[in-house]
Amino acid sequence: MNKNNNKMDLLGNAPVPQALMALGIPIMIGMLINALYNLVDAYFIGGLGESQMGAISIAFPLGQVVVGLGLMFGNGAASYLSRLLGRGDREAASKVASTALYSSVCIGAVIIIGTAIFLKPILTMLGATDTIMPYALSYGRIYVISCIFNVCVILLIITHFNAFRIVLIYDKIYALSEVI
Repeated sequence: MNKNNNKMDLLGNAPVPQALMALGIPIMIGMLINALYNLVDAYFIGGLGESQMGAISIAFPLGQVVVGLGLMFGNGAASYLSRLLGRGDREAASKVASTALYSSVCIGAVIIIGTAIFLKPILTMLGATDTIMPYALSYGRIYVISCIFNVCVILLIITHFNAFRIVLIYDKIYALSEVI
């Protein structure tokens, strides 16, 4: 609890540059790890062949839809949470954050399950050819199912950056989740 109060004091009383550095560095580290993952993934799979690299390119937008879902819930919740916390209504802020988290996970799960079930037609619409399809199906299934973690992480990051006390502890967890 003391750590959360220190971070709330940091956000409320510290100079903005100091607060941005203290809270933003773990987020930047996580984003750097994510970018490095994509580069390493492309490097190694590119060495396997053109069809395999094409499969990654076809499957990538599927994950971006899920990331967009997390951004939608995170930005909406962050805006409302900032206003609630500005008023000092921590109880309502806690309920809003919980609702946003559970809603994003539930809707994300429905979208991910739907995408996994209809993966082949979706990949066809995205432009997968007969030579790419087997690789795109294999990679796409793993990629889409693992995206549920992205929904949670993005929601937590956005609400974290906008000063919500419950998720303030997740700045270091974000970097760790990107490694996993």
